[in-house]
Amino acid sequence: MLKELVTVVLIVMVKMVQSEEEIDGVLDGKKHVRVTNDLNDGILVHLHCRSKDDDLGEHVLGNGEFQEWTFKDNIGDTTLFWCSMDAYNVQMSFEIYSAVADNPKCDKQCFRSLRTDGAYFYNEFGDRWEKRQSWNIHKPPTSAKP
Repeated sequence: MLKELVTVVLIVMVKMVQSEEEIDGVLDGKKHVRVTNDLNDGILVHLHCRSKDDDLGEHVLGNGEFQEWTFKDNIGDTTLFWCSMDAYNVQMSFEIYSAVADNPKCDKQCFRSLRTDGAYFYNEFGDRWEKRQSWNIHKPPTSAKP
């Protein structure tokens, strides 16, 4: 009898954990932010992202390379990450993820694209890229020597 009771308790506990994971994944799952260097001409991006609680360190991104991280929004939906960027002739600091601004636009995959004219954020629900930050990053053409 005791063995059967222990078995039932263990099964119930496993089901409860599975249910919590399913609910957590649906209602308050993890966010995944990916910031990609989509600049051209071999321009490197020095990117340093952080939040109030986490410093993600500086990363040097070549063209097509990305920095990414995963986290859960805090209970009050005040989660905020910002980045400092240095790319050729531009130095900027900007919000890369804000729970208030981004929850209506990205569920789990929050993609960002750093381009020559600004930062674009993918709107997962509208299936489109939206420009959120403007700049002008261009490498001057190299002059041909006679």
